[in-house]
Amino acid sequence: MWNPCDQVEELDLDLPSNLGIKINYLKIRKTNFNENISDISNLDFIDLEEIKTFKTKKRSEEHATGRYLLYHMFRKYFPLIDPNLIRILRDENKAPYFDWKIKNDQLLPNFSISTTEELAIVAICDSNHCLGIDIEKSNEKRSTNLFDFISNGVELEQIRKLYDSENNFAINKIWTVKESILKALRLGMSISPTKLKVLDKNLDYKKSIIYEGDEIKFKNFLVKLSEDYSLSLAYRNLKSAGPGNRTRTAGLEGQNHTARPVLQ
Repeated sequence: MWNPCDQVEELDLDLPSNLGIKINYLKIRKTNFNENISDISNLDFIDLEEIKTFKTKKRSEEHATGRYLLYHMFRKYFPLIDPNLIRILRDENKAPYFDWKIKNDQLLPNFSISTTEELAIVAICDSNHCLGIDIEKSNEKRSTNLFDFISNGVELEQIRKLYDSENNFAINKIWTVKESILKALRLGMSISPTKLKVLDKNLDYKKSIIYEGDEIKFKNFLVKLSEDYSLSLAYRNLKSAGPGNRTRTAGLEGQNHTARPVLQ
């Protein structure tokens, strides 16, 4: 019987109230390499076949913590929807999203999950917006080889300048910003982060970008939890989204990786 190792905490980022975005976080249980994989089959919002594929206890604990937190928030912020009638499926980009177990035309909330080694964090909102959240330790060490993966052209040179003055803090910030946008677009790594230009000519972060006709707003925060973290939140209004992006509200979740997100 799996249970979390700590209490759920709410994070207040002083977002506009009309967005209806709620963010909670929960500590992930520490594991050792040779430990047996956790039995998490008692949890809601999981796929019993999917969890059979997990190879390590660490992977199991990350997934369990994120899904436990998501279920907790669903019940807390959407009490009029019975979670027993809801399941989580994946779209063509392997992004998980809420779906009814039986046919129902009511639109469901949208969510996004991110994990570090110590924390799982979930953002959830109603069906009017699609959102993405990403968190990383501010001082996480990065190789300069990452630069060419996340940007090119003028912005790549801007990133090099920022790295010269701010070191890992700069690269972790731009990484979380771009990954949160990819999540809000429900695209994961199906497109290159180089296609998303988030810096202006003054080396400041833009407030929004346009991608294929959709406006994605985003903001980065420096938050202190167990340590200092770079946290980025991106969102877009589905009511004004392009024709190909209005059909489903979905959530991307994943641990932070430089090559690809690991979907939870």
